[in-house]
Amino acid sequence: MNLKNISITLLTLALSLTLRVTVDAQTSEEKPLWPSGIKDNPVKYTGEEVVDFDVNPQSLSKKNRVFRKVSNPTYVLHLPPPGKETGVAVVICPGGGFVDNWFDREGTDLALWLKERGVASLVLKYRLNTRDSTKNFVISRDTYLEAAFDDARQAIITLRKDASKLKIDPNKIGIAGFSAGGTLAVELATADEGSKSTGQVSWKPNFAGLFYAAFLKNYSVTKESCPPIFIINAHDDKLTTAAKSVDFYSSLLKAGIPAEMHIYNKGAHGFAMDFTKGETLKYWPDSFVGWLTDIGMIQKK
Repeated sequence: MNLKNISITLLTLALSLTLRVTVDAQTSEEKPLWPSGIKDNPVKYTGEEVVDFDVNPQSLSKKNRVFRKVSNPTYVLHLPPPGKETGVAVVICPGGGFVDNWFDREGTDLALWLKERGVASLVLKYRLNTRDSTKNFVISRDTYLEAAFDDARQAIITLRKDASKLKIDPNKIGIAGFSAGGTLAVELATADEGSKSTGQVSWKPNFAGLFYAAFLKNYSVTKESCPPIFIINAHDDKLTTAAKSVDFYSSLLKAGIPAEMHIYNKGAHGFAMDFTKGETLKYWPDSFVGWLTDIGMIQKK
């Protein structure tokens, strides 16, 4: 290799590194979901809490933060490296029973995995409830849930408004959620946007991923208003049982809505990206991306 070729190679590597650092800088910043604040916010705390739990050695983020008492929701973007963009983006809603937000275990780790496969992510730290000494919600269930649903809607709107800048196709934006976060995902997937319109930018997802989701009610679905849905659960999950996932899948099947479901033999509740809990669990992220290809979100190369 002559000096000219060496110089070109070094310049290319330097440019690639610069672009990657720029993207990483953009995607590591925690941003307010509602930059102008929330009028009459029913969720108010004097301070946010964060607990650091032990990190699974497989964790891509090498973090395991759990947030509590969130009254000012935020998000973190994770964008694919330059040249890998598929145009697909997903809002990821971590779980935690609506009182915790397992931000890394059920958010950042999946986002980091997806971005290397060309899928952008917005990891959402939505508003949280608390429980009193009798284990009841301090904020009434209906009042709180509507606030959390608003956060999920705003997250999709945020991606759609910035779609061009983020190299995202506004018609390829979905939502996914783990456990309680799955409740936010299924609500937006099944709700009629007409009665809950928030303005000119649509909050309706183009697809949804339900990862051992908590189904709080029987959701009615229609082919006209419900997008394609991907479902995973574990046979031995005693908290958000596989039976409820099966029931919901059956309603999708009956309505003719494109859907795919995987019930894994082992995994219990909260397996996320911890593939030590069951041998077949390791395949679910690839299945999710494969499904996005099957429904036309990701184009085959």
